[in-house]
Amino acid sequence: MARIQSSIGLVTGTDIVGTVDQLMAISAQPRERLLAKSSEIEAQQQQLASLTATVIGVQLAGDSIGTEGLFTSKSAVSSNDLAVSVEPGDDAVSGEHVVRTLQTAATHNVQSAQRYSAVDEALGLTGSITIQPSGFVDNEVSLSSLNNGLGVQAGTIRLTDRSGQTAEVNLQSARTLDDVLQAINDADVDIQATTKDGKIRLIDQTGQTVSNLKVEQLGTAETAADLGLWGIDEASSTVDGNSIDLPEGTNALSGAALTQLNGGAGLTDLTNFDITLADGTSANVDVSSATSLGEIIDTINASGLDLIARINDAGNGIRLRDVSGGENTFEVSSSDETAAKLGVAASTDSGIINGEDLNLQTVTRDSELTSLNQGIGVGTGSFTIRDSSGGTGAINITADEIETVGDLIDKINGLSIDVTASLNEAGDGIQIVDNASGSLSLKITDTGTGQVAENLGIAGSSIEGSLSGSDALTIEIEADDTLESIVEKLNESGRYSNASVLANDDGTFSLQIRSSKAGEAGRIGINTEGLEMNLRTVSKGQDAVISLSSDGGTPRFLNSSDGVFEDSVSGLNLTVKEVSDEPITISVDDDPAQVVTAITRFAEQYNKLQELIADATYYDADASEVGLLFGSTETLRIQNGYSRLLTSPLYGGTVQSLGQVGVRLDENGQLQVDETKLRAAIEDDPEGVEDFFNRTDPDTDENIGLVGKLSDLADRFAAADSGMLINKTLTLSNQLDYNSERVASMNVRLDAQRERLLENYYAMEEAISKIQSNQSYASGIEYIGLS
Repeated sequence: MARIQSSIGLVTGTDIVGTVDQLMAISAQPRERLLAKSSEIEAQQQQLASLTATVIGVQLAGDSIGTEGLFTSKSAVSSNDLAVSVEPGDDAVSGEHVVRTLQTAATHNVQSAQRYSAVDEALGLTGSITIQPSGFVDNEVSLSSLNNGLGVQAGTIRLTDRSGQTAEVNLQSARTLDDVLQAINDADVDIQATTKDGKIRLIDQTGQTVSNLKVEQLGTAETAADLGLWGIDEASSTVDGNSIDLPEGTNALSGAALTQLNGGAGLTDLTNFDITLADGTSANVDVSSATSLGEIIDTINASGLDLIARINDAGNGIRLRDVSGGENTFEVSSSDETAAKLGVAASTDSGIINGEDLNLQTVTRDSELTSLNQGIGVGTGSFTIRDSSGGTGAINITADEIETVGDLIDKINGLSIDVTASLNEAGDGIQIVDNASGSLSLKITDTGTGQVAENLGIAGSSIEGSLSGSDALTIEIEADDTLESIVEKLNESGRYSNASVLANDDGTFSLQIRSSKAGEAGRIGINTEGLEMNLRTVSKGQDAVISLSSDGGTPRFLNSSDGVFEDSVSGLNLTVKEVSDEPITISVDDDPAQVVTAITRFAEQYNKLQELIADATYYDADASEVGLLFGSTETLRIQNGYSRLLTSPLYGGTVQSLGQVGVRLDENGQLQVDETKLRAAIEDDPEGVEDFFNRTDPDTDENIGLVGKLSDLADRFAAADSGMLINKTLTLSNQLDYNSERVASMNVRLDAQRERLLENYYAMEEAISKIQSNQSYASGIEYIGLS
């Protein structure tokens, strides 16, 4: 039967359990110290978790200062919203912007001056109509594109001719170099302005020598310098200004460069030609030194004859009109090929010589296929080429990765057939020449649903062994064609224009051809051959034009094909709804409230971090108490890291410190925001303030401003994978695990020790009980003496 044990020794009366508990408490002290340490570590972990969350809060608050568009938020109001509406863009510039609507967009429109009595009667015309979307030789040079994009400052210059006569020339509204030349030529001085070798040439026509030929700048603008005319004061009748930097792709100041004509081969070896008007007057025009078509036209107009020279309606050649009033023949000729090269060799009784197409080169090897056909491109299909011997090769624009005209030429020349591809002589497409000398015709055919060959103008067959493409569209007109059938033919392709019959007020009908694309990009040139339709340009394809000046500055001219302007300089998105006679004021104000809010929120979040660190690291000498993270290197590194970052200068911009924008650390380490100073800094230098916070590395596009540095610092402290606080938390977790293992081991050992102590005490009670029993027994024994 089991022994009954009591917590009190039955023999000795000893509190066995209490005694053992006291002994075990002494033995358990290392374990209790370990448990206390673990509790402290757990509390530290909680503090670190709060610290990590607060650091992340600081990072997020800092990142909000880098939100796109934060520093560019603006409000904009138009003084005449019915004429011009406005929306501020991300980069809208605060201030007063003045808009003048100068020109509305127009679609190119050509009509026949010849009128017809019916739309369904045969016209008896035989010839062709060609529509060209390019090759215009009169493209004007924008002043804003000159001088490496710096443009020409608007201002006023004073001219003095050699008779001493002076005139002020206001160039405030000049948009193009042709505007400048026209303004000088219209001034009240006898000076002709033309161009020569990338310079403006001034020619005194007074025949006097009283004064030098002079150009003076009026006001503070640098207009004369930008035009290369600064400081001209010469005792000469012909003075060239300084060279003007032309934009890339432009080779002449006025009109096309002669090197660009004749399909890119250039008009070379020009000498002189004779002009004889209908009244019998004549002149020999020397163009041997001309470098551009504009110079040639100026030279013709300066010949002293009663004629007008200009670019023809098609925009691809010279037009001469005899205004002498004579009754004889109007004739242009030369002893060599000069007149023919210029396309004006002719003899006519009509008084007008419409020059031939001078074939401005519009296609080069570098031309993108997507840029051809007025930007429509040629598609991405495939076509086959069969040479005259029957050899066939295939071209696939997509599979062969063909992007440019040069790529296409090289790919065709690399086929295993006997053809040669090259740029055509007109400079507006490619040509394919058969070299096989076979019995078949050269044949090029589109495959599938693609129309690449058709769009390149090379689809078809030729027994002559050559197919030449062009972006021009040619319609053949036959004697039985009517106005209706001509319209139908023109509209069949639908590439560049929409043709229609125009009903006139007198009951007659005319042919109308309108560009299918609005604005200057939709300009088309129309040439006829063998037809007497007298096609005239009614409206030239043009963009809407406005002038825009900011805070009384120099007006800038902007173009738009649809009346919608996205101006990168002012940051305004303008929509012109109608032309206004009065200037329209656009008032743009900065809206710094969001920036102030974001920076204030960051300061508040940062101050929470500092308060948390102060609570976690406090030291109370009187009470001998310290915070859980007292002496922590992590909190010290966080404080020092942020303190150094927020007080150190950030060089490279106009704003280099937080103090400049009204943000500073006080004596307690708290961030204080002076909103008045902050708003003033944003208003005075918004770009500098934004750059301070959000400077971008040009190589990596990373934020290297204060926001970027704050983010990097927060990552070092609290990044999920390698942050200092995360690593510290993991270290503490490992220590807790280790402590838990040690406590578990100690518990096993202490439990065994307790059992042993209890057993020993109970065994001692039993032994004492036996001893006492034996003593009682012994004391009952009587002594028996010997008698």
